[in-house]
Amino acid sequence: MHLYQCPCGYAYEPEKGDENKGWKPGTPFEKLPDQLTCPSCQRAKMHFREKSFSVPLK
Repeated sequence: MHLYQCPCGYAYEPEKGDENKGWKPGTPFEKLPDQLTCPSCQRAKMHFREKSFSVPLK
């Protein structure tokens, strides 16, 4: 699993998308508009960092 996180803590998860913004589940971060800003702090897209992690199986 991976997500893209803004320094303020907001995270975009491509698997979930963001229906409020019109980004359907499965929309890759790279396909989001270059003028994207964080909905929490308004930082530019370039400030987001990719985070990858494993989810343990139960």
